[in-house]
Amino acid sequence: MAASTQAPLTVNWYHKAEYLQPVITAFTKQTGIPVKVTDAYDTFDTDVILVSDYKGLTEAKKFNKFQRIQSPEFDAIVPPRWRDRDGQWYGVVLRTRAVIYNKAQVKPGEIKTLQDLANPKWRGRVALRSAANVYNRSLLASMIVHQGHDSALEWARSVKANAGDPTEYSGDTGNIWRVAKGEAALSFVNTYYLGYVIARGEEAKQGIKLADTVGIAWLDQEGAGQPVNVTGVGLAAGTERKEEGLKLVRFLLSRQGQALLSENVFKYPVRGDVEPSAFLKGHGSFVKDEMNLNDLELHYDEADAIYRAVGWQAWSE
Repeated sequence: MAASTQAPLTVNWYHKAEYLQPVITAFTKQTGIPVKVTDAYDTFDTDVILVSDYKGLTEAKKFNKFQRIQSPEFDAIVPPRWRDRDGQWYGVVLRTRAVIYNKAQVKPGEIKTLQDLANPKWRGRVALRSAANVYNRSLLASMIVHQGHDSALEWARSVKANAGDPTEYSGDTGNIWRVAKGEAALSFVNTYYLGYVIARGEEAKQGIKLADTVGIAWLDQEGAGQPVNVTGVGLAAGTERKEEGLKLVRFLLSRQGQALLSENVFKYPVRGDVEPSAFLKGHGSFVKDEMNLNDLELHYDEADAIYRAVGWQAWSE
């Protein structure tokens, strides 16, 4: 198809533009629409906006960053639990926040739920990310929905204690390496970071092969299922490229787009008829939590208050 003479459509990818680029290259080849990928992280300044987490999606909606893109076509692809109730955004890939463990220190099957991290036997052996991080805020909000305030409070207090005093906070990537090196037995991370650190060649730099040293514990497989969240897609409220933007959204939700996303950004398809990438299949299969993510919206202040109450501190990354 002939290339457009217009300025490129813009879209962001918050974990370095290079990872989304193969997906966009395929879209441009198919449609002739040029696209510029930026590294923007929740700045909402591109025509097509990708947002990392449900909390960020609700903030963008609150501040009128999106326009309504609801359609029966998109509704048929994305289940209600992974899309905005008012049709302003759709989940495009799923993220899993699971427990990782050092294979020399933790036995397979020893961790089955997040509650297992609260066991005092792990005192001083759990690596944490800050409470300010949106991924941890969403995780605790989901625990409040499922188990109630008191259970979430006790969990946060116990896990914070198991991180030791003083607590050292790291980002997900840092905690992967703390676990891999045996500095901590356990942590919980978004599993796509494993793909990113491998793709960046960090195993060679560290002299550690993650598959040999780090295991993944999929959570609550006999109960609610593994917690998941979404990267969502929407159109900027002020974009003048709505039709082209919708074509990109449609491509990202297509079977081809979903497969390319899973392969290149290490996340799981929202489509039930698209298999995860071979890399993700290597982590094993799991049952997903089917909670409607929209139910998290009213629990973030409560989650933040719990983190403050137990001294799970914020950390500037």
